[in-house]
Amino acid sequence: MKNNNNIEIKNDTATEAAEWFITLRDGDITEESYLKWQQWLGRSDANKQAFAKAECSWKQLDNITNPPWNDTGHDANNISSGEDNLARAGRRSRFMVFAAAIAATILIALSVELFYHNDFSARAETTTYQTARAGHKIIPLADGSKINLGALSIVNVNYTRAVRHLTLVRGEAIFTVAKNKKRPFVVRVGTGSVTAVGTRFNIHSGDRNVTVTVLEGVVVVNPDLADNKTRTAPLPKVSAGRAVSYDNKGDISPVVKTNVAAAISWEKGMLVRVDTPLASVIADVNRYSAREIIIGDPALDNIRFTGTVLNDGIDNWLRGLSVAYPIKVLDSGHDAILLLKKKK
Repeated sequence: MKNNNNIEIKNDTATEAAEWFITLRDGDITEESYLKWQQWLGRSDANKQAFAKAECSWKQLDNITNPPWNDTGHDANNISSGEDNLARAGRRSRFMVFAAAIAATILIALSVELFYHNDFSARAETTTYQTARAGHKIIPLADGSKINLGALSIVNVNYTRAVRHLTLVRGEAIFTVAKNKKRPFVVRVGTGSVTAVGTRFNIHSGDRNVTVTVLEGVVVVNPDLADNKTRTAPLPKVSAGRAVSYDNKGDISPVVKTNVAAAISWEKGMLVRVDTPLASVIADVNRYSAREIIIGDPALDNIRFTGTVLNDGIDNWLRGLSVAYPIKVLDSGHDAILLLKKKK
């Protein structure tokens, strides 16, 4: 494409990234545009990296002390006294968009080392929060948002001017998001991400999949696709009272109504599970148990469990488990408890 000065700009990923960044930073973006931005990001790692580099480019432009559009100094002498201020402002705006695109293109070639894994943010400053076994923590964030971090969980927080980036490394958390349409709130978890503007939602990261339960508002869930596949269906929008899950291959479940109280029961010191594989239940219980519970027979992994586990009564729960299910509990009194399948 060409700008108004007949300068040809290659219509490539870097230019698209710069345009998206300008839209997110300066525009009153609509929900439809948010979804289109998320879809564009999800198409490839190159798009994610290009967007991050566009963001870096803008930061570098902010550090320029004598930009070409500066009306003071030597350049000011070349401007006629009758030049219209509105025209100068228009040229200044066009230059900023053009400069962001060019800078993003340069950084794509020179700054690959700035980015890790599949994350799509410039990691200027990252703060890590974590909890101990059986411990919860309320984390207030700089923008007024809040994280309630579950037991044995880790979350990284990296805010930039355009996007509020977080990564739930492991465990579970409730995110209460301060509304800001110009700075989407993006939580990276497993092999996907969850984007919100102003809402409240719970993310549970398990060994098999990630489950997102929305308590208030709406979020967009964007799992990465494996094997360079292309997503044809629109990204799911999950509203209050509903949940969705995805696995490490990018496969995503239908959005369904859910028991919100059960999903966040951990806030009140209990784990409520409905028709859940025993392996997933034990993984969650181990975030609260003083002793590691080990399933010693794979035949037990997929037993479906429905019930409540009290965090201060795990030993009693294990005894009840051995009565209700074909499970033998071997408790040696040491650091681990072994579960085996009962013999007939």
